Amino acid sequence: RGGLLQGSQLYAVIDAVPVRRWKEFMRVLELREAEIELVELEVAHIRDQQYEMLKRWCQQTTATLDRVFAALERMELAGCAEALRRALPP
Repeated sequence: RGGLLQGSQLYAVIDAVPVRRWKEFMRVLELREAEIELVELEVAHIRDQQYEMLKRWCQQTTATLDRVFAALERMELAGCAEALRRALPP
């Protein structure tokens, strides 16, 4: 459950986090601001941007679901965390 983030889980995370809070989410996960801005410049569509930011975060750190859930809790998005738990296979 708390293992490394992969494949379809990335899309489950993207679906669970409100678009308007996405950049805040990435900052809470500690993706660098420069990286966020770079993705916004390089990638046209918002969903592709979200995927790319998450992918870069995964490459730079030990990206676990536990860290994702912790970030959502810190942002007071417990409902989103709950939706994500339901979306993920056991």
